[in-house]
Amino acid sequence: MSKPFFSRAKSWRLCSKQAVYATMRSAGSGSRSAVSATNPPSASRTTRSPWPMGPLIILTGRIANRESNTPALSATQPSAQIRGSSDLIPPILSQASGVVLDIGPGTGTQMPLLRSPAIRAIYGAEPCLGLHSELRARAASEGLADKYHILPCGVEACDLIPTLQTQGLLDHDTDMSPAHWSTGNPGDGVFDTIICVRVLCSVPNMQRAIRDLYTLLRPGGKLLVVEHVVNPWRTPKGSVVARGLQAMYGVLGWSWYMGNCCLNRDTADALKMAAEMDGGWEFVELERWFETTPMPYVSGVLVKRPR
Repeated sequence: MSKPFFSRAKSWRLCSKQAVYATMRSAGSGSRSAVSATNPPSASRTTRSPWPMGPLIILTGRIANRESNTPALSATQPSAQIRGSSDLIPPILSQASGVVLDIGPGTGTQMPLLRSPAIRAIYGAEPCLGLHSELRARAASEGLADKYHILPCGVEACDLIPTLQTQGLLDHDTDMSPAHWSTGNPGDGVFDTIICVRVLCSVPNMQRAIRDLYTLLRPGGKLLVVEHVVNPWRTPKGSVVARGLQAMYGVLGWSWYMGNCCLNRDTADALKMAAEMDGGWEFVELERWFETTPMPYVSGVLVKRPR
């Protein structure tokens, strides 16, 4: 039996969103080499966004705002070298190690950043089956064919857990009930690193999805994030105008066209709250970027407490 129309439409919008993000990542990685410490971009420089809902003027330059409980990581990119959101990704993904879960890898444009010998295995959870052949080909071209494993599922526990069981990463007797999963932990976790790049904006229940991912982290494991978020318009560095534009794009159908992508999510707070059951994260470093625009970002690392 074929999928219902609305199910196929949702799948199409998800694949469309992945394709747009793949284009953005490719464009970003191609232009990044032009930036150097001796020729930093001007703080007044503007670039036009590739988003399909009309041109957005995005100011770039030294506009980072750190939220951290420790000193800065050495891998964090100097703000003078950040020209767009794609420049946030390499310094974050360089910290991946061990067994890695890559949420929503799309066509695998980030795969060149995951060739570190510190990474033992990578599991890419990609629900859009039409992207799997390109993802598989990218893994082969990057020399990761033996290390990269595609999971045909999304981030929701009801979808992800059975797939992990099939892969032998979780016991088949793992309790999948929501009550158990939201408060328990499957042994000592599964993954050393979990990567979320431009995916938490579109999951149906972001808070629960983040809690589920936290549960899958091993003690001492790292959650690496680069996500666009709601504009912090109530803060000195936010923008009321940019928040208004986010609301306008929502009314004009942004979420429908962009695979359920939401522009009004406070992802940073949801990430911090995910570890409350264990007394908080061991380590948190989140930076805010592009806060004067309709597409602000948070990027950084959160480390789970060791047992």
